[in-house]
Amino acid sequence: MPVNEKEFSALLALLSGRSEEHNRLLDELDPAEQARGYSALIAAGMFELAEKRFIRDGKYAPRSEVLAYVAHARGKSDDFADELDPRIAERVLLCALDEGEIDDIDNSEAIKTQLWLLGALVDDEEFSRDELHSFLKLARRTADEWLEPEP
Repeated sequence: MPVNEKEFSALLALLSGRSEEHNRLLDELDPAEQARGYSALIAAGMFELAEKRFIRDGKYAPRSEVLAYVAHARGKSDDFADELDPRIAERVLLCALDEGEIDDIDNSEAIKTQLWLLGALVDDEEFSRDELHSFLKLARRTADEWLEPEP
C-alpha cells in the first residue's frame, strides 16, 4: 500500500514548521498507517538527503564527515541535542550509506532518529516551499517502491 495523502501532508507540515497541523494529521492516522507509510516516508526522505549530502561523484564521504555531521545536527538546538542519540544517529546515517546495519536498534528509536536527522538535513538544505514539496514527492516515490509488495 503506497504512502497516502494524509501521511504525506503530515510530514510536509512538520518539515514546514507547522507542528500543530502535523500533530492533527498524525492523530488522524491509525497506528498501522503510522508504522508503515509514514515511517517509510520518513526513512526515504532521510536516505535521499543523506545520499545527496554524503555521496559525491559516486563516492561516499569519509566516515569522519558523517560523524561530524551528527555533532552538527545535535548542535542545532537543545531539542536536537536531547533527542538525537549520537551513537544511534551515526549508525543510522552510516546504514543509509550502506556502511552498517541497524537491525539491533529498536524500530521506534530508529524511526525517531531518522525523523530528527531528516529535520536537520532539510534545515541545512534551506528548501523553498516548492522545493520542499518536490523533495517530499521524490521521497514518496522511493517509499512507495519500498512498500510495493514482492511479486
